Amino acid sequence: MQIVRSARNDSNVPIVYHLKIDVSQTIAVGDLVQIDATSRLGEAAVAASTTIVGIAQEAITTGVSVTDADTIPIVLVRGEVVRAAVSQAGTKKTFAEADKYTTAYDLLNKTTIAPDDTIGGMCYVQGFDNTLNTVDFIVADANLVYIG
Repeated sequence: MQIVRSARNDSNVPIVYHLKIDVSQTIAVGDLVQIDATSRLGEAAVAASTTIVGIAQEAITTGVSVTDADTIPIVLVRGEVVRAAVSQAGTKKTFAEADKYTTAYDLLNKTTIAPDDTIGGMCYVQGFDNTLNTVDFIVADANLVYIG
């Protein structure tokens, strides 16, 4: 995933935050990251997440315990338009103008949108490229955590 543009400011300079990552995580550059409800540390985002925070800017793999060194920079996604891959696994594989702005689609995983899934959705389509199988979206405020 990547930031396409800011939806709330004209500088287009995203905010970077250094986040400690939870145990037993494998996160790659570009993965969407959420906050674990128990540990309050970063982890890979999942479908129907309600604690999304940002996009990993460095890769990390953590073990069974973590230290302050298990920290990576993430770009905060609050107020940003994010670009992600579109899943080609379901029956709906593309987006149309009618899909923009008012329907919330769910994540398939930490890098991909599931266009068949609107249950627990949090991704509001702002644009799409059906040739490249990408979608630009804003994460619903209700599915974000306040961090910074």
